[in-house]
Amino acid sequence: MRKRPLYKIFAILLALTVLMGIPAPSFAADLDGRPSVFVSGDGVYEIDAAKETRLTIQVKNKGGALAESIVMRAKSDEAIPPFKINFSAGENVGSLGANGVKSLNMYVEITGTVEKASYPITISYTYQDAAGGSYSGSDTIYLRMKGFNTEPDYTFDQMKLAPESMSPGTAATLSGIVKNTGSQDMYMTEVSLSNLSTEGITISGGFNTVQVGKLTVGQTASFSFQLASSADMVAGNYPVTIQLKYQDAYGKEFTKEQQYYVNVGGVGGKTSQLEIRNMKEPHGVYGVNQNFPVQFELYNAGQVAAKDIVITAEALDPTAVVPKSSSVKTLSSLAPGASMPLSFTFAGTNQATSQNYAIQFLVEYTSGGTKVHSFKQYAGANISNPEKDKEGEEENPSKPKIIVSNYVCDPLIVMAGQEFDLNLTLTNTHAAKGVKNIKMFLTLAEETSSETEKSGNIFTPVNSSNTFYFDAISPKGTVEKDLRLYVVPNAQPKTYTLTVNFEYEDAEGKEYTAKELLGINVEQETELSIDEFVLPDTVDQYTPLTVSFSYYNTGKVALSNLMFKVEGDVDCSQRSTYIGNLDSGSSDYYEVSFTPTTIGEVPVDIVAVYEDPSGETQEIRRSFILNVVEPVMVDETEGEQPQTALNIKNVGIAIAVLVVLAAALFFFIKKQKEDPDAFAESMANDEDLDEELEEDEDEDEEGMPL
Repeated sequence: MRKRPLYKIFAILLALTVLMGIPAPSFAADLDGRPSVFVSGDGVYEIDAAKETRLTIQVKNKGGALAESIVMRAKSDEAIPPFKINFSAGENVGSLGANGVKSLNMYVEITGTVEKASYPITISYTYQDAAGGSYSGSDTIYLRMKGFNTEPDYTFDQMKLAPESMSPGTAATLSGIVKNTGSQDMYMTEVSLSNLSTEGITISGGFNTVQVGKLTVGQTASFSFQLASSADMVAGNYPVTIQLKYQDAYGKEFTKEQQYYVNVGGVGGKTSQLEIRNMKEPHGVYGVNQNFPVQFELYNAGQVAAKDIVITAEALDPTAVVPKSSSVKTLSSLAPGASMPLSFTFAGTNQATSQNYAIQFLVEYTSGGTKVHSFKQYAGANISNPEKDKEGEEENPSKPKIIVSNYVCDPLIVMAGQEFDLNLTLTNTHAAKGVKNIKMFLTLAEETSSETEKSGNIFTPVNSSNTFYFDAISPKGTVEKDLRLYVVPNAQPKTYTLTVNFEYEDAEGKEYTAKELLGINVEQETELSIDEFVLPDTVDQYTPLTVSFSYYNTGKVALSNLMFKVEGDVDCSQRSTYIGNLDSGSSDYYEVSFTPTTIGEVPVDIVAVYEDPSGETQEIRRSFILNVVEPVMVDETEGEQPQTALNIKNVGIAIAVLVVLAAALFFFIKKQKEDPDAFAESMANDEDLDEELEEDEDEDEEGMPL
């Protein structure tokens, strides 16, 4: 009979507890315990770029063993980050016991220009356990820049020129104040003048830049410039550019410009500019005493109202064409951006011959109290009078005439910088005589108020010369000519008078000349360019989002009544922002904030609306979809409670197992002392069972890691 030592019996019981899934007690240390270090917190920290920011970072050990030799490092994902990061106590954190917590001070210093709202920072760490085992890991935190998307705002006020108007060759002082009307301080602020020339307005003394320095919120600063006008300047309003440069608290630079008009020889700082638009000329052929209308719109494309406007309409041949309505119309005032429809009625007289007659419209008006503007524009009408033609044939039977009996523009309104087709129908009005050796050429002589401002050729033939040749036109005969013309890109929107000139001979070789006037309506394409802007992939619900971009008038004409609007299911304190007029070549900056209130895909549109020179409303729409998610609320204790509960449970089970083992051992010893022989006999009878238990124990030891 073989006796089993006590330690073997204890081992058997211990193996049975493991097979039953009961955790074994640990007498010296937790055999499965190891350290686990991580950075706790919500992971987002706000940074003030105007000064060094101290952050408190918490480091935790959620493992069941001691973490030693902890070393932490911070690194930005940017190649060259605009900041420096330092730990107050260095990178060596020391040790952390099981479930231990330690707070670290991390300092962030902005060293460059911030270019986005938040930056990801990787916190990496290495550490060891008590046995010398090495571990490593990393977590990501985010540095969010406070006020990054809020641009300092300003306004120019109390702008004045003293004296109010300059004479050629005199000096004046331009002064004003700049005020910080935003919610951020402005730094390195300076005001300067540009768009100056030696032939116009110049700086007469001092510098063209005034250093203002720092402007706190609500603070104002004054500036002034000494100006001089050239001695040979003509009267008018001359623009100078007031430029404002400044930086925000993050070092981001801004440049803003504003136009100011200096009056030379008049009163006021801006000018009015009247134009004739959308002229509707009479089509077809009209008989004697048959009325025909000429209609157009008078538009003020300037910055101030035009006053004392007089429009005079008259035929260049007043004996052949006479007005049937009032030939002079007056307007006391026309506001900037406003238009007035006008109509004049004419008719041919019995003195008219069969030809095209030109009608002249003279517009005169005052701007700034002085009459500085006048211009002329023409329309044409075809008159037919066979009786007068016969009289002319009797008086001079050898004098044939060529007229443009019809012309068609395709398209009807021609865009500047584009090509168009012009179809002409030429008619020999003589009933008996033909014409031959016909030369036709086109000219444009636009009349303005100044001899130095006369335009060159607005229309240029495409793939041909400006001169065209015809062999002959029979009596009462017609020929057609198709022309392809190009409009120069800088042509102003208006109706231009195209002159068709003829040189020809009759059957006897006598030379004649004639001219016809055609009206071509030209418009300018508007072009508003908007910078691209980038939106985040996801946006938290109820978190404000700011969109900002620059916009430019890259067209040739001014835009009127420019407005930006925000459309979509978002909260926005200012859905519509009125900008006003934007001159050609001008630019500005737009910023808007809105808050998504619904979760999911939220479509949002930013719309720019303006009027082109013809008065039609144009629209540019930028559409995008916001991916709105619920805000993430991170619980610092999340993930630790189940581990704590499990540890308590294991300890309780281990204590219970120890109690059972102690009771079994006590019973075993007591039984042996009371009757050693009976106990030995019982053990001998259970020898087979012992061998089975040994086999089970051996199998358990082989299959279970210790």
